[in-house]
Amino acid sequence: MLNKLTNIRIDSACNSPSIKEHKSLLVFDFSLDIPSHQAEIHENTIKIIFSSVPLNMPEGIYKVLDGIISFVEIKQQGEDIVACVHLDFPSNFEVKTIKGIPSQFEVYIDRSPLIEVLKGRKIAINPGFSKKTKSPTGLLMHIPIMGIAKKLNFLLSNCGAESKITWEKDPQEKNLKDLDCEILIDLYTELSSKKESGFKVYYEDQNDASFKLAKHINKAMEEKLQLPNLGIFQKRFEYKESIIPVGIVPAMEDVRIDDAHLRDVDYREKVAQAVFNGLIRFYS
Repeated sequence: MLNKLTNIRIDSACNSPSIKEHKSLLVFDFSLDIPSHQAEIHENTIKIIFSSVPLNMPEGIYKVLDGIISFVEIKQQGEDIVACVHLDFPSNFEVKTIKGIPSQFEVYIDRSPLIEVLKGRKIAINPGFSKKTKSPTGLLMHIPIMGIAKKLNFLLSNCGAESKITWEKDPQEKNLKDLDCEILIDLYTELSSKKESGFKVYYEDQNDASFKLAKHINKAMEEKLQLPNLGIFQKRFEYKESIIPVGIVPAMEDVRIDDAHLRDVDYREKVAQAVFNGLIRFYS
């Protein structure tokens, strides 16, 4: 039986063991054995060449967008497979191999550069709450929004940020007047005035830092999410002047396709990752 590269798996889930250990993981699956290979890093690209093995999956670019890995490009060059891992920051990597069927070629990429960006940054996450809903399936706002908030809080805290959620069990717990933070992220759903599906981001009127942050988060969400980008809008937040506020609506509350996405744990994961990516770009 001919040995082939059959799959590439990207493990960037918030609760994965590799992320908890500050590493991003790429796994290349081979149908039989690990072929002879060489891997080297140049600036922001890890280049891996697998010798004398065919590609049994589509060539092309596979987006990752987990803060450290931008995308992976795979192509067949003659008898060899060339995989280029494009990074957002210079970093180190290590390789592990596991023999079996399939055999696994694991690439662990160090996420320490993200700690250098976020360490000590004070970020508050304020999840929305409502006792009523216009959801087609009766989904209350705080259920998906709290899920996103907790995932985002983990990603930030894991990279050294002083991140906190304003409330967890009871919305009456929060005290927005005495918040000690640099950035305050409001997370909530809203009704669509035109029955449009999509996400949007709000910034504080006449606040350049808030506008800059909103642009970064909106762009990161556009790259990561399946729903349409409805744009960036002004809003009055009325928090203290030292805080940079931003409002994030990951989906419309009363649109059926958006409701389905809010129920999807994978979509919530992507929203948290996108907001995290936007914060990384803002601070770096």
